[in-house]
Amino acid sequence: MRKTLLLWSAAILSGLVQAAVAQDSGVNKWQDEKGVWHYGDARPAAPGAATNTAADAYQRGDYATAFQEYMVWAKQGDPRAQNIIGLMYLRGQGVTRNQRTATEWLRRAAMQGNTDAQFHLGILYASDPTIAPSEKEASFWLVRSADRGNPEAQYVLAAQYATGKGMKRDDSQAANWYLKAAKQGHAIAQFEIGNFYASGRGVSRNDKEAVRWYEQAAQQGHADAQFNLGAMFATGRGVAAVSDEEAARWYRKAAEQNHVEAQYNLAVRYLSGRGVTANTGEAFRWMRNAAEQGLEVAEINVGRLYAEGQGVARNDAEAVRWYQKAADRNVPLAQYYLGRMYAEGRGVPRDERQALLWFRRAADQDLPLAQLELAEGYLNGRGVILDETKGIQLMEQAAAGGNVEAQLRLAERYLTGKGVLRNERLGLDWLSKAAEQNHVEAQYQLGAYYAEKGQDGQNERLAAEWYRKAAEQGHAASQAQLAKMYTQGIGVSQDERQALRWFRQAAEQGDAESQFNLGVFYANGRGAPPDDKQAVVWFRKAAEQEVAAAQLNLGLMYADGRGGLPKNESQAAAWYRKAAEQNVPLAQLLLGVLYAMGRGVPQDDQQAFAWFEKAANNHLSLAQYGLGMLYSNGRGVKTDWIKAHLWLDLAVSSGYVGAAQPLDSVASRLSQTELAEARQLAQQWRMANDRY
Repeated sequence: MRKTLLLWSAAILSGLVQAAVAQDSGVNKWQDEKGVWHYGDARPAAPGAATNTAADAYQRGDYATAFQEYMVWAKQGDPRAQNIIGLMYLRGQGVTRNQRTATEWLRRAAMQGNTDAQFHLGILYASDPTIAPSEKEASFWLVRSADRGNPEAQYVLAAQYATGKGMKRDDSQAANWYLKAAKQGHAIAQFEIGNFYASGRGVSRNDKEAVRWYEQAAQQGHADAQFNLGAMFATGRGVAAVSDEEAARWYRKAAEQNHVEAQYNLAVRYLSGRGVTANTGEAFRWMRNAAEQGLEVAEINVGRLYAEGQGVARNDAEAVRWYQKAADRNVPLAQYYLGRMYAEGRGVPRDERQALLWFRRAADQDLPLAQLELAEGYLNGRGVILDETKGIQLMEQAAAGGNVEAQLRLAERYLTGKGVLRNERLGLDWLSKAAEQNHVEAQYQLGAYYAEKGQDGQNERLAAEWYRKAAEQGHAASQAQLAKMYTQGIGVSQDERQALRWFRQAAEQGDAESQFNLGVFYANGRGAPPDDKQAVVWFRKAAEQEVAAAQLNLGLMYADGRGGLPKNESQAAAWYRKAAEQNVPLAQLLLGVLYAMGRGVPQDDQQAFAWFEKAANNHLSLAQYGLGMLYSNGRGVKTDWIKAHLWLDLAVSSGYVGAAQPLDSVASRLSQTELAEARQLAQQWRMANDRY
């Protein structure tokens, strides 16, 4: 303990001696009209040539002359001169270095109340207790100096109380002395009292006071204070509001003084564009500065920037070099990235065994990312002998360590029984853990899990809850599902305005089904006033993504000239055809009607018959009626009363009452044998199509 104290005191001493000499070299010296030298501040009303030749000599480095001049004053009892003589003996300036003589002169000045001498004497005694008259001398003189207002002494005394080195640890006393020094403009003390207020150490926590003191130290150029002030603005502590701009401004000031964490934070902000204009070049510059100072996280990120070609030309070899630096110091994340480079053959020859070696080293340090990679190696037999048991074990370690991808993959395996015994409870547990980490795909899958359970109010509410969480992160499929739940009132109160809102968000991301549903809502005035123009916009977007129902509806809008479209049966026919080719019965029927009438397409009974037949076989009763009439009239096909009866019978039995009268008319033309055959054909059709 004593050795530690001596080293610490010596470190303080070496940093303060030069500053103290320079500070006191301006002691006043003046001559009266008789040429007699006087010392102090009192001068005659009409002074003669009053110049401080000792200070001038010291400033120009003529220590021998300065020593002689100061010694004259010191021998006459001037305490400031005695203090300077003591320090010159201590440093060997203008005289042979002599610590004992230095101590004697400092003690003379200290006894006369010179606070700087008291401070230096206290430091000397602390650094070498063998020269002190008693054990208490060091603290005695430091306290005397501090009590009389010496800011350096106040700072050192505070540091002793804060660390328990030289004084019994006492955070309240530390805060008290830091505050005294800080009020005198001592930058380091201002920084330290800011830390005490920020953490509530020795004082009640007060972020505003912390910011006030950080700011005063920062304005004096204290890099750590500038960094901490940036952090306070970044988090909104002790300031009116979060300010990314102010955070970046203070990080920059600290970074320019080579503060490594500030350089890293500034680089991150240039990457994200927070508080500064995004600039990958600047991001790389500051990240590299931090990396060159040995900050491990910066070394890793410089590697990533080289690997991704962000802010610098892509250079896999350089990426490997930076990863290797940190990996060799056993940094697990660097080992993982180095493993990835070997696995992909980037910057080094592809080598699965080397990749797994680095993954294993990182995994052994419980890095979940590496555990997952190693797990996939065992599960797929990549670089190692296939071992599903070992793979699942590693995946569970990664999942337990919070790796969300591992949790999701493990959930899928337990829910499906892939590589493990199917265990729905465990699968749901891992899926929930991933979802609770805000993993959007896990939230969607959890919503789908509860939705599939269905038939239970609690399940439906949980489905809506998880769909909402994913939807709020912009997950289009979840937005679409949530919209459907609002449309039907499943798991939520029915609300078409909310349904419209979520359909729109999904539609704007290109979800084709949502684009169609949004068109339907606008066309029918659901959740918003009717708006055919908007309906057309969204029907077209969905139709261009091959949504058959949207193609049909766009055809109908052209047929009717709605939504700002010109009435155009050729366009209607074109869109009907697209939907009909996707087996949409109504589109097939409408296209058949256009061929039968020669509207929008050349009149063609055979084409009409072909499309009516497709729609009829798709169970559309109106098409069955139309097909029966075509057989009755011999349009597009040879007249066939049995087939006419078949299709009219099917139309009536499927609910189209308009087919009843034509059916009776056709029946009157048939013999009992023909009628029985027609009915038999209808029954066979029903059985084959299994709908009636």
